Amino acid sequence: MNVKEMLKYSVAGSVRFSVVNSVWDSVEDSVRDSVWVSVRDSVSNSVHDSVRNSVRNSVDAQISEYNYDC
Repeated sequence: MNVKEMLKYSVAGSVRFSVVNSVWDSVEDSVRDSVWVSVRDSVSNSVHDSVRNSVRNSVDAQISEYNYDC
């Protein structure tokens, strides 16, 4: 194998390695971002529902007490 062929294979290997790493990084970032958004939205919705239900129950209890006192 001469120097020209060695350079060709070396460059081809480097390009292939670079492309594979770039694609892998892109997929990894996409999956991580998707999972993070899903978890964040789930927690946010859960907290929001919990707070809303707690406030609703508290208000309903106060209204019931007020109606009972009247």
